[in-house]
Amino acid sequence: MVSTRFGKKDLKHMRNTFASLQGRVLDVGCGDMLDRVGFIPGDEYVGVDITKSKYSVALADIHKLPFKNDSFDSCICNAVLEHIREPGVALCECNRILKKGGVLWMSVPFLQHIHAEYDFRRFTGQGLTYEVEKAGFLVDRLHGSYGVMDNIEYLLYSAVGWRVAKDKDYKKIGSFVYSIMLAILFVMFKALGFIFNRQQKRDVHHATSFDIIAHKK
Repeated sequence: MVSTRFGKKDLKHMRNTFASLQGRVLDVGCGDMLDRVGFIPGDEYVGVDITKSKYSVALADIHKLPFKNDSFDSCICNAVLEHIREPGVALCECNRILKKGGVLWMSVPFLQHIHAEYDFRRFTGQGLTYEVEKAGFLVDRLHGSYGVMDNIEYLLYSAVGWRVAKDKDYKKIGSFVYSIMLAILFVMFKALGFIFNRQQKRDVHHATSFDIIAHKK
């Protein structure tokens, strides 16, 4: 959702993080994310996904990656962990393919809508840290995104988008009026988010998503 303010902030944060990744980079569940990021990180980029995508060079399941031990310097796992059945197994695989000291960057949603066909779970910051450390990583930084106003804004935006894209009855009078009401509330909370942007930074218990940087022990 790049067109919204929180989407732009998120992309800026992601680009800054990706710019710091070095060496051979594995992007697990790559999808079309690089179209939004705008550049390819590292010296050598390898994208994998369970289905064919623009940037995937191999079809692979994150539970059993087809790469040798200690073969990558960095690993990206963006909005993937919530879609897989065994996150602990997947994190251990990310650890296995990284060299000692190799960097893992991972993001997960928290206060977001249910999306995609397989959407199994949400992680708090503490929960994500626990899973990453259990897989053999040391956490360097945990970052949470946004505050109360931005949470509500995000949910309203996704609700309107879903109705327009998926709800066959959204043009019926009741559903249409409801969609218009959601759109008006979205604009209102977007404005409130701008006005109270500084105060939102203290809303540490209301995060739209979390991302983490860790390194292999």
